[in-house]
Amino acid sequence: GDGSKHRNLAEFMPAALELQESPPNPLVRWLAWVLIALFVLTLIWACIGKVDVVSSAEGKITPGSRVKQIQPLTKGFVKAIHVKEGQFVNQGDALIELDRTITAADQARMQQELHNASLNLAGAEALQTFLVNTSGSATGASTDTHQNTNKNTDKNIKPTTQPSMATEIELKVHAAINPTETEILLHQQKTWEQWKQYQAQLSSLHSGLKKVQSEKIGNQETIKKLQQTLPMITKRAQALESLYAKNMASEAEYLELEQQRIERVQDLAAQQQMQQQLNAAINEAQQQINSLKADTLGKLLTQIADSRNQIATISEELVKATDMNDKQILYAPVSGYVQQLAINTIGGIVTEAQELMLIVPEEDSLEVQVMLGNQDVGFVQKDMAAEIKIHTFPFTKYGLIDATVTHISDDAIIDEKLGLVYTMHLKMHKSTIRVEAKDVKLIPGMAVTAEVKTTQRRVIEYFLSPLLRYKQESIRER
Repeated sequence: GDGSKHRNLAEFMPAALELQESPPNPLVRWLAWVLIALFVLTLIWACIGKVDVVSSAEGKITPGSRVKQIQPLTKGFVKAIHVKEGQFVNQGDALIELDRTITAADQARMQQELHNASLNLAGAEALQTFLVNTSGSATGASTDTHQNTNKNTDKNIKPTTQPSMATEIELKVHAAINPTETEILLHQQKTWEQWKQYQAQLSSLHSGLKKVQSEKIGNQETIKKLQQTLPMITKRAQALESLYAKNMASEAEYLELEQQRIERVQDLAAQQQMQQQLNAAINEAQQQINSLKADTLGKLLTQIADSRNQIATISEELVKATDMNDKQILYAPVSGYVQQLAINTIGGIVTEAQELMLIVPEEDSLEVQVMLGNQDVGFVQKDMAAEIKIHTFPFTKYGLIDATVTHISDDAIIDEKLGLVYTMHLKMHKSTIRVEAKDVKLIPGMAVTAEVKTTQRRVIEYFLSPLLRYKQESIRER
């Protein structure tokens, strides 16, 4: 057309006229319109379109039920190491065994002390049983008559044989512990000697009592004879006194008979006084017998009570010693994998509460623990959706893992690099990630970035926010 002819003619004109006479290229016009249209469309999209606002936080993968720390209760020497790094262990498997020489010795000493205390208690109880069974009930004071005294004496003396006591001791000892034959014989002999010593003291007191009782019987016969002969002598003296008054008898005969009467009266009074003394001596002897029984029984009861208290105390100490000895072997609290094994030397020294290893529970749900910034904590809430980026596997190639916020700490902690931060836990929806056509299991300790979807806002706000902030802050400055 005309434009084409005009362009062809312009080609033969000088350069300045050619540029002036040549019409503009329509592509430039179309390009301008396209750019304007794109700008308008972009502006419209920025005003209408919305994007997710996320809060990012760095952290790591942790087991859902927490890693179990393995620590010794006391200081000790390593005797055996039964595991190695990364090994799988079942709950209750032995992990590390510490030297138990000292704790085993303490346990054995407590067991022996308990054994001896039980033997002593059994012997004392056997002796108490025989003392009660053979002594009968204690009498208070003896009666004044020879018949009652003999009855009380016979009541308190009962025969005891060594075989019967040996049987009783054996029953008591077996009821208390599981003794050896030698220990049974030793305590039978010991208890029998104690019983013989008591019986010897009791026999000596009874011998003294019988001697006094015999003297009392003789004294009673003497008193009886004096009481029978004194009236006759008195009567004879009175008759002779009448004859002497009538000068029918000599004074010498009268005085001799009167002297005999007076001597008999004095002898009777003396024998009656002795009778009272003998009664008091019998009562005293009986009291000594009763005191011996009471004192012996009291000492046995005290010994029994002390032995029982000692057994109770030793039993508690034995429980502690046994528990301490058992805890020298460290067992796996859960089934899982050994990590961060801190010792590998037999004979090495470990200290109290030292962390020797960690047990990561098996088949445990994994969760993510991250440090949420102070500027984001007001927008993140429980049960919000999140996405996890595993640093080991680039998310652009291997993708993300969905998660849900399960907990946010109530108070902030100070981080040296991040300042005040909050601990946030997220539950991952799966514990594997697809890598090269196979599922790879995620393990605790992997570094991650959690992105929590908090809100949405228009794209244009990203560009206007700095301007609005600058305007807001700048108009307040002096």
